[in-house]
This record gives sequence, C-alpha cells and structure tokens, in this order.
Amino acid sequence: MNDDKDPVEAARLLAALVETLLPGAAGWPSGGAVGVQAELANRILQHRGEAVLAEVIGALRANAAALLSDDETVRTASVAQWEANDPDLFGWVRDAAYHAYYENPFVVQAINLQGHPYKLVPHLTGYRLPRFDLQRDTPRHGRGGWIPTDAVRRVAVESLDLTEQRTTNRSRKQ
Repeated sequence: MNDDKDPVEAARLLAALVETLLPGAAGWPSGGAVGVQAELANRILQHRGEAVLAEVIGALRANAAALLSDDETVRTASVAQWEANDPDLFGWVRDAAYHAYYENPFVVQAINLQGHPYKLVPHLTGYRLPRFDLQRDTPRHGRGGWIPTDAVRRVAVESLDLTEQRTTNRSRKQ
C-alpha cells in the first residue's frame, strides 16, 4: 500500500473496524482475536487493489478517535457514519470481513460447539445425510409433482428428429 501514513495506526484502525463489526460473544471469538483484519487487508488488496485499501484506511482515519474509542456506542456510530457516506465500499468491506470470519477454523469450531455440523473442507468427507424416508421426505406443500422411481416410464424420443434440430443455449449467445 503506497501510503506515507503510519502503518501501525492503519493496522489498529482496521482491527478496530473488525472488532466493531464482529465483537464476539459467549463462546464466539471476536473478529480481531482470530485475525480477520489481516485476511481482510489481503482480500481488499487482491480484489480491489492498493488504492482501495488506502481509501478504506483513509475512511477509517477520518473518524479515528471515535473508531478507537472505548465506548461501543461511539464506535458503532462511527462505522454507521462510514456506511451512510459510502454504502457500496462499506458493504463490500463488511461482507469480506464476514466471509473471512466464518472461514476461520476457530469460528468453525465455535459453530460446531453450538451443535451445527460445519466443515471448512466438506468435499473431503461430505456431510452425513439420513437415508431417504418416504414419510418424512414426501413434499407436502402441494406444488409440483413427484413420481416414485418404480413408476417412471421411458419417453419415446424417436419422433423428435434430434439429428436435424438442435437446441440453443441462449445464455451463451453473444
């Protein structure tokens, strides 16, 4: 980041933003405690570039005293003011912080301790699913239809002239 300002202050401001957005609670670590600010800085750099990281730090510096306050109400008001002034950038930064938080192994552990099965890398083992139960899994909302597997019948496609007619994927047309 090409910024002649104090990098320690910049890091403290980003950490204060993360602590305000993700303060933690009983059984849940705060965003700052799991290092979301470092991941957030990297995401801003990778997706938006150095100039946007400098812009974010500049926005935080504009109200640094309030953001670094010990009073949660003052910090929250400071963040709300930034959101009101620049909802697009704030929204992107907020979402990036939330994603970084919920991808953190310590937060995943907290999710699991709450009784919700959640894996950082689910494609390795997947999630255990109960076997299909006709009574439990039959739709009851009255919309659509359902055909039991043993009632499925072959559809004759010989009359469709598929060798001459082609379908078009309209989403790929330029």
